Amino acid sequence: MHDTEGGIVGLDSLLSLVPDNNWVWSVLDFDGIGQGAAGLGYAEFRQKVGSLPQGYVMSWAQVREFAAGIRQCFDLLLVAVRDHSLLDPERFAADDFAGCSLVLTASDSTWWTVEIDADTERASALAAKLRARYRVETG
Repeated sequence: MHDTEGGIVGLDSLLSLVPDNNWVWSVLDFDGIGQGAAGLGYAEFRQKVGSLPQGYVMSWAQVREFAAGIRQCFDLLLVAVRDHSLLDPERFAADDFAGCSLVLTASDSTWWTVEIDADTERASALAAKLRARYRVETG
């Protein structure tokens, strides 16, 4: 969650490395400080995320706006898929994110995990960009 200078790495910073896209984005879990998407208050946004089987679905522009309104992520599960039909609640409930172009996870205000599918990595070199900016190792 922190860069080499001790600053907090936010969702907005991570997303700034992702190329513009027309993916379908979904927040499957969120706890943090800031405003929810579409001007929703924090509590209302968390309630919506938890009550929607496919999570809170957004476009690229909407997810960037959401990210800009977050001051800190405690916990987050954000997925991006190329087609809405790939938002499969049953698979997600089993922690199966195959078919997702990108999976961003924040855990306990401690660390970020970024999972990138092979097609996305070939097209964007996103992992290399993340390693270069944050000087992180891949697992």
